[in-house]
Amino acid sequence: MIAFSPLLPTPLAFALAFLGAIAAAVAIWKRPASGALRALAFAALLALIANPQIRRAERTALADIAVIVTDVSASQSLDGRDEVAANAAAALEARLADLGGVEVIRAEAGDGEETRLGEALSRAVSDNPRARLSGAFVITDGQSTDRPAVDQLKDAAPIHVLLTGRKDESDRKITLIKAPRYGIVREGADVSFRIDDLGPDGAALPARGDAVITLRVDGEEVLRQPVAVGAEVGFTAPLGRPGQSIIELEVEGAAGELSVRNNIAVLPITVIRARLRVLLISGEPHPGERAWRNLLKSDPAIDLVHFTILRPIEKAQNDNALESELALIEFPQDELFIEKLTEFDLVIFDRFADRGVLNPFHFDNLARYVEGGGAVLVASGPEFAGPYSIANQRNFSFVLPAAPQGGAVETPFRPRISATGARHPVTARLPERDFWGRWIRITPAAVRSGAVLMTDGEDRPLLILDRVGEGRVGLIQSDHVWLWARGFDGGGPHAELLRRIAHWLMKEPDLEEESLFLHEDSGALVIERRTIAETAAPVRLVAPTGAESDVALKEGAPGVFTARIPGAPRGLYRARSDGLFAIGSVGLAAPPEFENVVSDRRPLQPAAAASGGGVFDLRRDGAVSIPDIRRVRARDAAKAGAGWAGLVDRRAYETTAISEKPAAAPLLWLATIGALLLGAWLVEGRAGRFRRRA
Repeated sequence: MIAFSPLLPTPLAFALAFLGAIAAAVAIWKRPASGALRALAFAALLALIANPQIRRAERTALADIAVIVTDVSASQSLDGRDEVAANAAAALEARLADLGGVEVIRAEAGDGEETRLGEALSRAVSDNPRARLSGAFVITDGQSTDRPAVDQLKDAAPIHVLLTGRKDESDRKITLIKAPRYGIVREGADVSFRIDDLGPDGAALPARGDAVITLRVDGEEVLRQPVAVGAEVGFTAPLGRPGQSIIELEVEGAAGELSVRNNIAVLPITVIRARLRVLLISGEPHPGERAWRNLLKSDPAIDLVHFTILRPIEKAQNDNALESELALIEFPQDELFIEKLTEFDLVIFDRFADRGVLNPFHFDNLARYVEGGGAVLVASGPEFAGPYSIANQRNFSFVLPAAPQGGAVETPFRPRISATGARHPVTARLPERDFWGRWIRITPAAVRSGAVLMTDGEDRPLLILDRVGEGRVGLIQSDHVWLWARGFDGGGPHAELLRRIAHWLMKEPDLEEESLFLHEDSGALVIERRTIAETAAPVRLVAPTGAESDVALKEGAPGVFTARIPGAPRGLYRARSDGLFAIGSVGLAAPPEFENVVSDRRPLQPAAAASGGGVFDLRRDGAVSIPDIRRVRARDAAKAGAGWAGLVDRRAYETTAISEKPAAAPLLWLATIGALLLGAWLVEGRAGRFRRRA
């Protein structure tokens, strides 16, 4: 190899060559014979300045690189695919070693949730020099959540796909087609699904008739019936309460299928109320009336209907007033408490005294409303212990958790959280409890049922919450919560307390005192049980594999019992305890890895075809059989064929040493220049003698 090492800077050398070329041309034009010799002499001078060197490089041949990517995802554990993959990788590595001059690089792809073979192939191409990369072998079941970038791979080495699945495998799966994430209470949610029986490459198998489907809502089975395989089926899921409702669809297994993990579809639906309707009935005006109205009006999700009874019936009779004049607007008792009562989510009686405004039939209907799922809150004052107390109504008093026990006590006290209240979400962790201001009045009551969450200094019940049938009832035995709103004696969290009480009565899921949750924390499964009891029963836990176990819980914060399972296997878990049900997952609840599990050549076939590679089945006649390996040239169009896979012969090398020596010694160049100039002088001198003789 000839290389140049100029004695002068390159720009100066080019300028000199340019001037010399002009001078040589003029010399040749005027004296052709001697001018040619002078031009040659100048060319020799330029060669001397260019200083040509003879460069010799010592090269070492480099081995070609073959990459083996092994799929180690969760779907490879089915039907012995992982063992097939391991045997195939070992046999392939041995065969490549027998070829000689091949460096084998092993890589793995996939995890428990998905397989990104496209990403793995891109790394195999980009992380290795293309001048040495002669082939890539992917040992997989073909399932990949991403597709290789064909444009990046088509100019690289051939990609050969070796499938670990069987040709006769099959699997049944259920797919949610219409799956709403949100729903409205009592309106239901439209859900549709399809059951598929699939063979290799995702091909639908011939119709197999019907399959039995089981529908569970919040862990309770509500329907079991056969449906047609391959047809879209729809139903309306009942949404009876706010919060999260969990719908499970499970189809019976098919004979010989690969996995039953995709036979279950779980749909969590967040159920909300379109609007919360609250009916507030106030008795005679008092300072605390404004606190309730301000709280309820400030919530944009609440539609408030408020009536204030200004005059009782006996005063109206004394004034000869009509019944319609008892309030600012006519009080529609029958419409509110008979016709439209079930349209309200909460009814609040704020210092309401029964003086003939409501009749026994109204109270009877109100009691049925509570037992059927409604909510009533009684915020009482001195009238609760009086002759007109609603606690004296036989048709209604049985739903109240307490009865009057003497007249109102007007002694300042600071509200306290009871032992039960410290465990209940309504009153637990209320802020600044050590600095709460005093209230002035409390009405004693004898508790019959329910939970006492707050008391006064002498343990008289101040806040009582209870469940009646499907509904809920609350009692506040003081009308002085408004003192907190005015900041009296330092005030207190009146808005947060009243908000929690109202939303617990309206069945806000986050305020449930008896609840069960599952969630993931740093790869661990955490079980959380909330209860107002002092102990919590063990939780029956169903793992993704179907194995059941009892998990004991330990109390952390008051009313919160937990258990932590580090390194829990990834997948969907179910838990039951004391009639409660919960679903949670470690990782994805429905990982893409198990959405389709049959062997499929379609995801990687475009990359193999674009690079000239092939797709091969490893399982033949009950044994693992890898294709033959052949050396091919880079310019060959076909790099794979029936039963053989090509490996490009790159013939790459590494330059280990370089030596240089001048093409000619400088004295030789100078001698050549001198000889040429001497020849030109002699030619010119002879030509001059010829002219003188003539």
